[in-house]
Amino acid sequence: MRTNKIRITLVISLLVFIPFLGAISDNLNFSQSINPSFKTYIFNPNADEELVIYTHDSFIAWGLDPVTARNIAFQAFGIAHGVTVRVQEFSGMVDALNTLINQKSNPQADVVIGLDSIMINRAKDEGILKPITSGVNITSIPVSLITALDPEKYLLPMDYGLIALIFDTEFITTTSYPEILDLSFDDLIETFGDDFALQDPTLSATGINFLLYQIIFYEQVLGLDWRDWWKSAQGVVSIDKSWSDTWARVFDTKEDHMMVSYGTDPAYNAYFNYSFEQNAAIISHNTQEYSWMQIEGIGIVEGTTNETLAKSYVDYALSSEVQELLATNNWMFPANSDVELPPCYDYAITTENVTILNDLVTPQYIGENYQDWLNIWERLIFGTGYWWAWVLSSTLLIIIVVIVSIVIYKSKTKLDIE
Repeated sequence: MRTNKIRITLVISLLVFIPFLGAISDNLNFSQSINPSFKTYIFNPNADEELVIYTHDSFIAWGLDPVTARNIAFQAFGIAHGVTVRVQEFSGMVDALNTLINQKSNPQADVVIGLDSIMINRAKDEGILKPITSGVNITSIPVSLITALDPEKYLLPMDYGLIALIFDTEFITTTSYPEILDLSFDDLIETFGDDFALQDPTLSATGINFLLYQIIFYEQVLGLDWRDWWKSAQGVVSIDKSWSDTWARVFDTKEDHMMVSYGTDPAYNAYFNYSFEQNAAIISHNTQEYSWMQIEGIGIVEGTTNETLAKSYVDYALSSEVQELLATNNWMFPANSDVELPPCYDYAITTENVTILNDLVTPQYIGENYQDWLNIWERLIFGTGYWWAWVLSSTLLIIIVVIVSIVIYKSKTKLDIE
């Protein structure tokens, strides 16, 4: 009888604690999607050979005619080379990177577009890319861009742009909010916090570049602890999975009115005649402007069985034919210096008179620290108020199980003796 009571106590304890643990786990964020979502587009189907490309869902998707842009970027290559081109578009490049890592023992892709100057570190550590040392014409790609992205050429530059804060001029203007003209990170929380949205750096390339923007600015310019800003931001700003989600929040549903994006967004507005007002800003300090440059690259997947074909596609992607699409479809500066920018780019934020924070640190420094930065960020944003409860409840549960097991064992031993 006594043994049965103890067993009932154990069951009740488990029933009480397991839901509690589940509730806590629901509030924790994990940096790798278990089943990342993607869309698949197939160009020139039914050919004998297939080239598989991984990229993100914003790639050349923001122009007047995305279908035509995709046909130029993918269909034309497939027809010219007599191959099928299968494009898998992930909701963010972190998902694409994690998928490549998970598949590295049996690669499913040949080419990847959109890994950037931060993610290249993990990609190289995991051995998922093959250096491109021949077979691709890079004479029109500035050496400075190649060096800034990856001098070893595991990725070649596809496009680049400055991280900026953009806003809906229906709600925010330089007249109503003069802080925009001399914007600080503190302003983003104190003035715009309830209307400010950004992307999760563990899931979004834009998000991780903004995180580096903030960290390097605080460390190298202000000499302050970067974590303090995020402690203030926690629970105030909106955080989305991807750039597309944030765009929808700000400009479709209008739940918020400012977001992390790129300095080319004013060019986008001018191109579509939406607005000719300035709707982007970067951080200022002591009259000097600062920004972080994101360089997106194109690379060949290690282990591909189509290396020659993959090199041919990389060569095509860096040619003027595809690079001309980027300015008005991807809304980034094309890496190919021969491409002439359209007039709307007069409205874009350029590198002129801007201190590029990338120049203040080495790629090695980023590579050595970025995973720790992501882990700290997750604890600051998603772990506050929960990690200690997880540890405490897990410890209590283990103690209960051990004590009850000992009592049951002793009770059973006593009964056996009797």
